[in-house]
Amino acid sequence: MTNTMQKTIQQTMQHEQLFIGVDGGGTKCKARLETGKGALLAEAVTGPANPATDFAVAVDSILQACQQVVQQAGYTDTALANCHVVMGLAGVNVPRVQSQMQHWSHPFASLTVTTDLHIACLGAHAGRDGAILITGTGTAAFSTVDNEQFLFSAQGFPLGDRSSGAWFGWQAVCATLDSLDGLTAETELTKTICRTLGVGSNTDLISCCIGYKATDYAQLAPLVLRYQQLADPHALDITSRGLDYIQALLHRLLKTGASRIAMIGGLAPFLADLLPTDLQQQLSPVLGPPEVGAVVLARQLFAERAA
Repeated sequence: MTNTMQKTIQQTMQHEQLFIGVDGGGTKCKARLETGKGALLAEAVTGPANPATDFAVAVDSILQACQQVVQQAGYTDTALANCHVVMGLAGVNVPRVQSQMQHWSHPFASLTVTTDLHIACLGAHAGRDGAILITGTGTAAFSTVDNEQFLFSAQGFPLGDRSSGAWFGWQAVCATLDSLDGLTAETELTKTICRTLGVGSNTDLISCCIGYKATDYAQLAPLVLRYQQLADPHALDITSRGLDYIQALLHRLLKTGASRIAMIGGLAPFLADLLPTDLQQQLSPVLGPPEVGAVVLARQLFAERAA
């Protein structure tokens, strides 16, 4: 192939409309590059991208991820000027952070910034209306129906996030404290919590957990799930209260008019199996990851602007 032909092909590539979906969170940033027809060209993962935590680090991670996908697809960085980008980012529900992102001098043809929950919901339902219930370290319920969005439960630990991994672990510690005080019976769960944390008294346990964050408590959640299956009284009580809240959230999501609901997160399979049959039948499988939802939205918005 002659240099002239290569140059002509490169120029054609550089003027093609491209679409990038970005999923940015506290630990990593994922980007996905697709053509206007939905063909996958490249994917990349970089560092933390929560602008509420560190704006400079977040935009650096985002830029790196977008540069990597265009380079992997055979383009130069100048192709970013032909990329229509949708970013779903943690922390942009805070007005100050949303304003920062909206005023960012980005290199893209267009940029839309939304929440990580929004793109997770779109990904779970292949770009269509639906709802998600996330039960991981935290808990959040989100629905998008007829261009209207609904958000429940995402108040953060310890004020919210009931039925999350953090909440399960926290409740296990509380039950252990009660047993150490002689207020409730000692069970295999409370004994295991003491062994796991290396404590033998209530003061030991308080000292151990006084600085705990949500992620620390969440590491204890698997113990509750294990002993629930062994009919441990404390584990059964914690799980029962957690399920009550999950059921309330699912009923609330149904009231938004969502035709599909998907459960996402580390606790989702365990909790879904314990739901009443009628609610289990309301659940739908997750169809795709958040970055897929973001790139689907990017194409939809471009088509609306071009119409």
